[in-house]
Amino acid sequence: MTRGGSNQTISYPIFTFRWLAIHGIAIPTVFFLGAITSMQFIQR
Repeated sequence: MTRGGSNQTISYPIFTFRWLAIHGIAIPTVFFLGAITSMQFIQR
């Protein structure tokens, strides 16, 4: 990392990567949990 006073200029690509990583992991996780829950209900 470089010693720069303005961190906002270097912050925007990290934010985009973080946003993509969080959504890319969270959306399939929610889908998986929903599928497992529906399977439990179908069994009963």
